Amino acid sequence: MWYVALRSSLLAARDRRQALLERRFPSEFPAIVMLSLNLPGDRKTGARAERLFRWGEQALLAALPARLLTRDSDALGPFALYGVSLTAEPAKLKAIEVEAAHPAGRLLDLDIYDPAGRPVDRAGLGLSPRTCLLCSEAAVACIRAQRHQGAELQARAHAVIDAI
Repeated sequence: MWYVALRSSLLAARDRRQALLERRFPSEFPAIVMLSLNLPGDRKTGARAERLFRWGEQALLAALPARLLTRDSDALGPFALYGVSLTAEPAKLKAIEVEAAHPAGRLLDLDIYDPAGRPVDRAGLGLSPRTCLLCSEAAVACIRAQRHQGAELQARAHAVIDAI
């Protein structure tokens, strides 16, 4: 029964985030960045999540000067919206650099939106999808095929976070 409540809580948080994001469009910024975490398992909050998020904010701001629009936390963990002066495609390329520059970047989710609210993704830029946390396959393929145990993914995520 806890699984149903957790799933409901996560879906409600996702819906609230989407509504918060949609209120930002159209935007006066050339791009909006949503920084959130991409943590495996049901534990999305706590000391590790906060440490990873603070690290992610520092990495993002070092690569992509941005203005904080909102920062909050919910069942999915901490998240923030930033307005940036770069247009969406160059901002996405910078975000991908942040995600790829350090193992902890793999645990970040840096979503980029143009001023109308359209997302810019890797496929739209002709880039390969993100790789799995444990192997070199596309993460989405591993998730669909359930190639890895949740405990194994969580242990790897914890090790990466504990190293920052």
